[in-house]
Amino acid sequence: MQLLRCQTSLGLFALLWALAAALHYVEARPLAGLPLYPCVLLLWLFPERLWALASFACVHVALLALDLPAAANHSVLALLVNICLLIGGVPALRSARSVARPQRLWESVRGPVQATVVIIYVCAVFHKLNSAFFAPSVSCATDQIAKLFELHGFAEPPVSLTAFAFTSWLTVVIEVAIAVCLLWPSWRQWGATLGLLFHTGLGWAQFFDFATVVFALYLFFLPWDGIQHYLHRIPRWVGGWCVSCLVVMGAISVFFHGIRQNSVIIPGPTWSLQADTLLCLCWTLMVWPLLFPLFCQCTGKCQERRWTGAALAWLIPLIALVNGATPYLGLKTVANYSMFSNLRTEGGQTNHLLIPAGQFFLADYQTDLVRIVFLDGVPPEPWPWWVQWVGGSAWVARHTRWLEEVPSARVPFIEMRRLLQWWRALGFTQAALIYERQNVWYDSADAFADRVLMQPLPFWERWLLAFRAVQEDGEASECRW
Repeated sequence: MQLLRCQTSLGLFALLWALAAALHYVEARPLAGLPLYPCVLLLWLFPERLWALASFACVHVALLALDLPAAANHSVLALLVNICLLIGGVPALRSARSVARPQRLWESVRGPVQATVVIIYVCAVFHKLNSAFFAPSVSCATDQIAKLFELHGFAEPPVSLTAFAFTSWLTVVIEVAIAVCLLWPSWRQWGATLGLLFHTGLGWAQFFDFATVVFALYLFFLPWDGIQHYLHRIPRWVGGWCVSCLVVMGAISVFFHGIRQNSVIIPGPTWSLQADTLLCLCWTLMVWPLLFPLFCQCTGKCQERRWTGAALAWLIPLIALVNGATPYLGLKTVANYSMFSNLRTEGGQTNHLLIPAGQFFLADYQTDLVRIVFLDGVPPEPWPWWVQWVGGSAWVARHTRWLEEVPSARVPFIEMRRLLQWWRALGFTQAALIYERQNVWYDSADAFADRVLMQPLPFWERWLLAFRAVQEDGEASECRW
């Protein structure tokens, strides 16, 4: 596999890590990743070099910060791991011999990365322990099955979605099994292989960037010497094949998502060929020849002691744990691994089967709900250059998904304030809204002149807190991102 130029476990991780970052943008926002692509190429050319990995991590962190506070959950994970890598690089650089630095970095971050991955699996499972997730009519499990058929060109699902009611329980069982196997050293191969199968299925629901992030982190659960042995046995054609698939993916995404702005390749009455189907196919053909033999056959005694690593790096799993607990602390409900979980904790009610409503709230963000019946803003023409670069109106919409539920959307008051203040910062010239708060109706023709709404939010509230729309009281919580 000379084309991929990796000789150590860190090198293989670096290749997958750079690939995951590129896929995040290639999938739907190919132009937004332009500052990162040179670093991806640099890391692919020098995957064993700490300076290349550090350069990539710094640029990636800067780009991911632009998606806060409503970043995708795998972006939050990537942000944490990048910071962990930068922290672990400090003791690695102190190593006297440059040849020993890759393994030294691996040892510095291995324990914290393992703990972070397990914590995220535990949080994802825990969030799903609610009544709505196990209700087939609203469950995100069946909702994603419907999305899968739609994404790949089916006008109607070929079978009734009620036939997939079992997927709610199956999802929880599989995620628990993956976490347990990863924690048990002799079962880690099985956990990685099961995770490869499970996340490949999710990847075909347009989450292959998330899946690649997880696959890269699985390497930290495998023995260093086992991965080393496997790398020397990879056929040469695998490297060229992986690069070719990535190039084809990039060409498909740039043309159909970036230039043509239409993902339909061959239309049809009942089924049509979609660009997303080709993207998912290329991604599967790219990662499976590289990872399936490794996860199934990687053997070797794990020489590293468990749960070791640089002391400061252990802040990363702690942050991951606190972030995952935020719904039950009365804080944010977005970007805390509760994606597609149907979880509701707002408005003094909850559908969680174990945590009582508001029992552990540290703030009243989730209890102060407003109902928005009208909200309209006048965006700048044109968008500022940096907004156009990161995705324009599509990027703005990703941060305000709950606007799709207006009129009558219910959101925490702070979320409405955050949106309006963010709009003003983006250059919106006007915003008008009608909303109800605590049984009092407000009609503001110029929201930017409203002192209450425009009272500046602290930095940490603007960049760390984001909230979903809230279902009506007494209704099952619908599936939301």
